[in-house]
Amino acid sequence: MTTCEHPVLRAQHGFTLIEMIIVLAVLGLLVGTAMPLAGAVVQADRRQEARRELTDIATALESYWYDNAAFPVALNSTGFFGVHLQPGVKDTVIEDPFGAGQGYRYVIDAVNNIATVYSRGENGVDNGFAAEEFVVRVYAATPGLKRTWQRLRLIVELLADHIESGGSVIGTWPTVRAAAGMPAPFDRDGFGQTFTWDETTHTLASSGPDRVAGNADDITL
Repeated sequence: MTTCEHPVLRAQHGFTLIEMIIVLAVLGLLVGTAMPLAGAVVQADRRQEARRELTDIATALESYWYDNAAFPVALNSTGFFGVHLQPGVKDTVIEDPFGAGQGYRYVIDAVNNIATVYSRGENGVDNGFAAEEFVVRVYAATPGLKRTWQRLRLIVELLADHIESGGSVIGTWPTVRAAAGMPAPFDRDGFGQTFTWDETTHTLASSGPDRVAGNADDITL
């Protein structure tokens, strides 16, 4: 009896050259699609971070002006950073996410009492705040007026008691203020300027946001 031997069929492993080419082509398409998407996500996160941090900085600048009648010299100034503005994780709250490790741009207009803070934006180039997207501006008039009216409300009560008790109202405001027993900070308004006092009419006046007495924005009591 003759026995027929059949060849053993073995499974083939691995990819053919054509299959490898197809796989590499598909991977290339996936990588090419994923990279722009990943970049877009990173940019979106940076945009959100810039908006949030600039809002926090603006609020802190208003708070600082309210207490000091001036803006800090720099965003990392002692007395501002860590006091009015909390540092955040790793002290990065004043670091521009588009600035490659640099801080936000900070500009003070001393004439108009305006502080401007802005990010360089997605191109990482400082084009000036007028040309940038992420910008906040703090006008000293807002916290300055708030502080001035607060002080005037307290002054009118203390001054009324002083006059009723026969106290002197002769002299400059610092003289009258001291005679009425008010602390030295009450010499100045919310813009850091000394109140003026008319002893004849008993009128107390602030020079207002422009710090120039005798015009429309003066505040009188």
